[in-house]
Amino acid sequence: MRLKDIARVELAAKDYSTESVLNGNPATTLAVYRATGANALETMQNVRAELERLWRSMPEDMAYEIILDTTRYVSSAVHEIQWTLGLTFLLVLLVNYVFLQDWRATLVPTATIPVSLIGTFAVLLALGYNANTISLFALIMAIGLVVDDAFVVVENVFRLMAEANLSPEDAALKSMEQVTGPVIGTTLVLLAIFIPVGFMPGITGQLYKQFAVTICTSVLISTLCALPLSPAMCATLLRPHRPPQRGPFAWFNGLLATARRGYVAGSGLLIRKGFLGALLVVGVLLSNVFLFQRSPTSFLPEEDQGYFFVNTQLPEGTSLGRTYNVMKHITAEIRSVAGVKDVIGVSGFSLLSGRAANVGFGIAIMRPWNERPGARLHVDAIVKQVQGRLAAIAEANSFAFAPPAIIGLGTTGGFDFRLLAKEGQSPQELYGVALSLMMAANQDPVLSRVFTTYTANTPQIFLDVDRTRAESVKVPIGRVFSTMQAHLGSAYVNDFNLQDRTYQVKVQAKAAYRDDLSDILRLYVRSDAGTLVSLSSLATLSITLGPQLIKRYNQFPSADFSGQAVPGYASGQAMDAMERLASKVLPPRYGFEWSSVSFQEKQAAGQVVWLFFLAVLFGYLFLVGQYESWNIPLAIIFYVPVASLGAMFGLAVLRMPLSIYAQIGLVLLVGLSVKNAILIVEFARESREHGLSVSEAALAGAGIRFRPVLMTAFTFILGMAPMVIATGAGAGSRRAIGTTVFSGMLVGTVMGIFLIPYLFYVFQMARERGQAWREKLRGAQGHGGRRERA
Repeated sequence: MRLKDIARVELAAKDYSTESVLNGNPATTLAVYRATGANALETMQNVRAELERLWRSMPEDMAYEIILDTTRYVSSAVHEIQWTLGLTFLLVLLVNYVFLQDWRATLVPTATIPVSLIGTFAVLLALGYNANTISLFALIMAIGLVVDDAFVVVENVFRLMAEANLSPEDAALKSMEQVTGPVIGTTLVLLAIFIPVGFMPGITGQLYKQFAVTICTSVLISTLCALPLSPAMCATLLRPHRPPQRGPFAWFNGLLATARRGYVAGSGLLIRKGFLGALLVVGVLLSNVFLFQRSPTSFLPEEDQGYFFVNTQLPEGTSLGRTYNVMKHITAEIRSVAGVKDVIGVSGFSLLSGRAANVGFGIAIMRPWNERPGARLHVDAIVKQVQGRLAAIAEANSFAFAPPAIIGLGTTGGFDFRLLAKEGQSPQELYGVALSLMMAANQDPVLSRVFTTYTANTPQIFLDVDRTRAESVKVPIGRVFSTMQAHLGSAYVNDFNLQDRTYQVKVQAKAAYRDDLSDILRLYVRSDAGTLVSLSSLATLSITLGPQLIKRYNQFPSADFSGQAVPGYASGQAMDAMERLASKVLPPRYGFEWSSVSFQEKQAAGQVVWLFFLAVLFGYLFLVGQYESWNIPLAIIFYVPVASLGAMFGLAVLRMPLSIYAQIGLVLLVGLSVKNAILIVEFARESREHGLSVSEAALAGAGIRFRPVLMTAFTFILGMAPMVIATGAGAGSRRAIGTTVFSGMLVGTVMGIFLIPYLFYVFQMARERGQAWREKLRGAQGHGGRRERA
């Protein structure tokens, strides 16, 4: 007897539990994941080349298409950053030329940019870092930083040539005597701030580390260029320069001179009216405290990555065929939305619900970013529109959601909340509590589209085997289950080779013999005695309801929730709202935890204050060592809160949360504001040593360094402008860090520099009075000792 006599033998698919549809047409979906440590762009290039090679041997009526390519977002984001990098370079040159008004002088700081960037890329390559968005962000910041030192050198040489009538060679030598200390000091302060930040642990630390390495490397190389290269170029290239008497440059110089006189006069007013300066300082500090406490937080900005997901769940017990038809309807609805290019629909599988006949999963790929201008075609607006259409499909419960900010860290955007049954409650109890929490969450004004895929009402067949009866008729329990598996599911037999490929042999009963519940009890099991025993005599059947998928989190049965904040609120506020609801809604013996990106955000909560404090502390301690004084560095450090106030105010005005990128911007602001303050304080201190009074020295330093401070500050401010108005791929991250630095430097430059002379006056006076008091005290002690000896 042969198999063909008693069975139907066919070469068929290995698995029939899922079906795919692409833009309404049947398709087979294949997912490719890169290995750990592999470069995403190189991997995708290799995949494309291999698919092109395989396509040549495919049948003529078959074709392939790459629908979802996550590296497109990476490539587009890198392209946008490169464009921003080039625009920043041009803006820096423009500011340089406007302030120096000499093309020869413009060449000096311009030369430091390619040297510093090339050197930075070499160091990153040696350390094994990729040219990713973090390092490219840092390079954009570095363009404004690397020219600062060269600006200071060139501007001071120009000033000495004009005021002291020195030759370019003599002016370069004299200039280096004056600015070598500030240049070295500002560079070492930046290193003192960023190097400790680079040792932070966790995912947050990885982001900080790459940024810190890039900034420190570029600044260090620019300093090495500024000290020997810039004065040599000045001596070689510069010629005596006469300020223009007419035209735009003359108007600009006149405006700058007026601003300088106003700045010196305003600083003198604060010095004379000490209470007014003290009031401003206290106001700045209190405003910082208020904004830091009230500002919403998030882990990473939400990005438009060019695609979004859809999770679909039909009633329990739904067949795969019905799920397939519903998914075809859903994909057709999504594809009709403006901005959507392709839609993949998978029936029988979901990232959130696993494998089941009643679940589906969709991936909507949007058109390129340059074809979707305006907020109306942003991913958030499209997801909101799609959600409205999904709500009108009564056959299924569907949710549209964006992918996570970091691929692999979770499956959805927004938050990842886990409800825990901590004392082994039944799945039905957990399901009831989960529904109550979901209903309450969707009524909260801060939360939006909160859902859970947990269910406990899936129809299930419970087989109660009479084990005593089975033993009495010599039927092993394992044989009962293996018989059921072979007939109702499938059983693996062996492998065979066909056309140089290996296939599995599986057996199962025909569909007509496994369609009805009664077919189970018609099965026979062979006993050890060789007789066939009816399964109906060994077991009974019943219908029960239970969970489709049992998940555990920290060993407890759990239900996972996904959701996000409504527009205008941050993810940190949404997480706080969920915690408040959980404390009110959850009965005793239930708890919750955060997972994925939400767990990382919770771990980093409150970190920004400590991070900012440590940056200020390290900067202060280094300045203490540089100036050999505890007082003078305070005049520099108390200027930092002005810049941070501007940054926090800018984020608040634009309703942007305090994300990781904004925190990086705050740390960078500490170094930038310290650089500006050092330039003024250093010259004020030298003027005091030359015999001027404290107030005169403060105003002299302010007047002399007004132009270079404005030049370096506005170079950086205008360099950040393209990031503030960024659009396209990666715009959220660029706008977060760009807004922080742009607004902080703008407020610190326009308003904050008025406080630097006042702060120098206050702390220099405190230092001198303290020294006088200590000398007087030592003199009194010495006089008393002589009287006792007498």
